[in-house]
Amino acid sequence: MPPVVTLQEITSETVRSVVKLDVAPDQREYVARNAESIAEAYFEPKAWFRAVAAGDELVGFAMVYRDPRAREFYIWRFMIDEHHQGHGYGRRAMELLADEARKDGAAAVTLSVVPGERSARDFYARLGYEETGELHRGELEMRLPLT
Repeated sequence: MPPVVTLQEITSETVRSVVKLDVAPDQREYVARNAESIAEAYFEPKAWFRAVAAGDELVGFAMVYRDPRAREFYIWRFMIDEHHQGHGYGRRAMELLADEARKDGAAAVTLSVVPGERSARDFYARLGYEETGELHRGELEMRLPLT
């Protein structure tokens, strides 16, 4: 039976493990390092970030701009460590993020992706995200309707 995937609060005990998680070298141009993301989150009051865990093992990181009052849910950063890709952890974590958006009353989950050969664009498309035609700082916006 595969391990249960959860989104866990990052603590003083887990932060070092989270910042050590990394994508494959040929994917690094597509996502910021987790340490940079965590630092940015401390300056954005609506940032919500979690470690992605598979059972007891930390396997990834997610950071969201989350504003329940405005019903906005924007996946700002998402990564699964290179050694844990291809096991379904990313898919399940994205489902959990969509569940969080539903709790907030959001009509959709939005994200942006850097285009390129090793981009996560196809991964998001397989999950039902569609390109909106909008660009954000050179990144393609994608949206998953929740209704």
